[in-house]
Amino acid sequence: MEEKKKNKQESLYSKNESFENLEAVQQMALNRKGKDDELNPDISVFLKAEELKGKLYGLYSEKDKSSSPINLMGQVIIDGKELQINVGEKINEERQND
Repeated sequence: MEEKKKNKQESLYSKNESFENLEAVQQMALNRKGKDDELNPDISVFLKAEELKGKLYGLYSEKDKSSSPINLMGQVIIDGKELQINVGEKINEERQND
């Protein structure tokens, strides 16, 4: 049990440290200087760091492809009988008894 707590604390520490490092990168991007020592912020670097911070804390997620029904085969003919195959959809008893 103590090992789990220690691993969780190490995980949180690295998450926080990463967040702080990304904030430092953002500050460097905003304070970037160009020719003649003029301020020339790198907005693309700033935005990428912001995106990584959001991902770090789970604000962005991939679409769950498994949550929507898919139909890979459509229809299959066996012994002259056409069967409709809907992968990912629940098959009701009527269709099972056909």
